Amino acid sequence: MKELLRSAFFSAPARALVGAILWLFFLISRAASTLRTGAIFAGPHRPFCHWSVTVKYPENITFGVGVVIGPNSTLGAKGGITFGDHARISEGVLIETAGLDFRGPAPYPHIARPIVIERDTWIGARAIILGGVTVGEGSIVGAGAVVTRSIPPGTVVVGAAPRTRAKQAGNTYQLEQ
Repeated sequence: MKELLRSAFFSAPARALVGAILWLFFLISRAASTLRTGAIFAGPHRPFCHWSVTVKYPENITFGVGVVIGPNSTLGAKGGITFGDHARISEGVLIETAGLDFRGPAPYPHIARPIVIERDTWIGARAIILGGVTVGEGSIVGAGAVVTRSIPPGTVVVGAAPRTRAKQAGNTYQLEQ
């Protein structure tokens, strides 16, 4: 009986059926991403945006050409977000322009400062970019980094309290000591 079930599940027709179903789900997912992105973002340049991305204040977001936003990312654009050409946002990234002003008494007022992500940048998985930050051209933000200050062009930052690890030197990066 076990051999009979094994031969049925691993037969060529069963594998072809499973492959066709998986391909159909892939096409539906791509169509959902494309339709949702077109419904949310207006303008001449639309990113490739996974369907699971959370977007707040989409009217305050500007995109360059070839921007890719990975799954489960959050774009909070109360203060405005600008993406340069070919910016890559990995899975689970949080980009939030708004926060609370703790300098006065409660209830704390909301404040928002713009974020600029320049061209040819890559934001690693689960990184957090907070308001008032500019990520310089060609920079890389490592996975899990929390960015609270602007990053110069051609810089690699890593860690929860980001440290500059390398600077761009031509087409390579030189580690700093």
